[in-house]
Amino acid sequence: MNVFGQKERSWRKARKRAVSPIIATILLVAITVVLAAVLYVLISGLTHGPGSTPIGSAFTAGNPVASQCPTGDTFAANGCLAGNYIYTLTIESSTVSFGSVLFEVKTSSGAVAATLTKAGGFSILTIGGAVAAQTSIAAASGLAMGATWTTYSTTAGLCGGSATCSTSSSLTNLYTVVIDMGSVTSTTGQGYTFVALGTGSYSGTTSPLSLP
Repeated sequence: MNVFGQKERSWRKARKRAVSPIIATILLVAITVVLAAVLYVLISGLTHGPGSTPIGSAFTAGNPVASQCPTGDTFAANGCLAGNYIYTLTIESSTVSFGSVLFEVKTSSGAVAATLTKAGGFSILTIGGAVAAQTSIAAASGLAMGATWTTYSTTAGLCGGSATCSTSSSLTNLYTVVIDMGSVTSTTGQGYTFVALGTGSYSGTTSPLSLP
């Protein structure tokens, strides 16, 4: 009787045994979880992509005050044309740059409001009242920014640091927004609203802010 042969066959049989069903199940579950996580990350990246941060979570304006642009001033000097009716808004909170937001004024029906008899536009003013950035809109045109600010102040340090204002300057709550309605007739009580639109890495709009 070949004892050594029996032992060798028994050893080979032992080596041919598969992993236990419990371990196999655990491995399958772990692989499934890992694959599901990878797939979720890939799909999330494709569905969100650029412009995925809602502008409403990064920019908020409030406290609109209606007034009239002082006689003798110009749009370039203080952000409004002499005699035009304006709204001044505070920036309540902001983590965006100048180039991350576009502004619009809408009517009670949701359409873009139009300047009436004169040119109007939007301006960003510093705490000292200096114009940091502005967009002028021609008479009888819609009060909506089609692109980022058309002009920036060239005064060094006006927008923080030693550099001049630009699309990358931080738009903090130290600034105010001035809306020149382009009208010498009062625009109060007409149901106008203000919204900010996200651009670049931001998307969507802020909640409509009623203009008195």
